[in-house]
Amino acid sequence: MRTDKHESLRYCKKCLLVELTDEKALYDIIRDQISLMDEDKRSSEDEYARRLAICETCDHLNRGTCVQCGCYVELRAAKRHMNCPCLPAKWKAV
Repeated sequence: MRTDKHESLRYCKKCLLVELTDEKALYDIIRDQISLMDEDKRSSEDEYARRLAICETCDHLNRGTCVQCGCYVELRAAKRHMNCPCLPAKWKAV
């Protein structure tokens, strides 16, 4: 969150959960879910980082969720069989 002297409290729409201090508990739950995934179903660390970098620049990212489908992008990006829900998809299943 950021504040200005001349503006009311605003939320960062372009943030992932990991960057939102008020969503730390939720981020920890999602990280736990990712760690429990079978390795063959989980994206590689490089692919995961690439997908999240794309999501961070997307207009559909809102406080860690994708407004196209309602998913938590950190969880969706971790699943190797998932595509980006945008049309056309900004990243594809591997």
